[in-house]
Amino acid sequence: MHWWIVWVVLVLAMIAVICIGAVYAIRRGIAALHLVSALGEAVSQRMDAMQEPAAQSSREPASFTQPLQQVAMRYSDAYAKVIERQDRKQERHAAVWRRWRLFNE
Repeated sequence: MHWWIVWVVLVLAMIAVICIGAVYAIRRGIAALHLVSALGEAVSQRMDAMQEPAAQSSREPASFTQPLQQVAMRYSDAYAKVIERQDRKQERHAAVWRRWRLFNE
């Protein structure tokens, strides 16, 4: 085999690898451009939404801005509901235990 044939094969392989690498880089670049454009669109939508005036919410103000009496009443009402739930749970458990005790008799 002649020595120059090896060099021709090496040059052709190098050119093929460079072309394949260029095609891969171009395809990945185009995919990245699509991703960046979608990201830019999402960001612009959110920026436009931030420019619009916010609607007044129907939520009540924070508890530390209200009179202490109102906050205490809300807390006591909520705690009464918690105690009622605990009582109902305890009654259900007692009923299940009664049923189990009578099941084996």
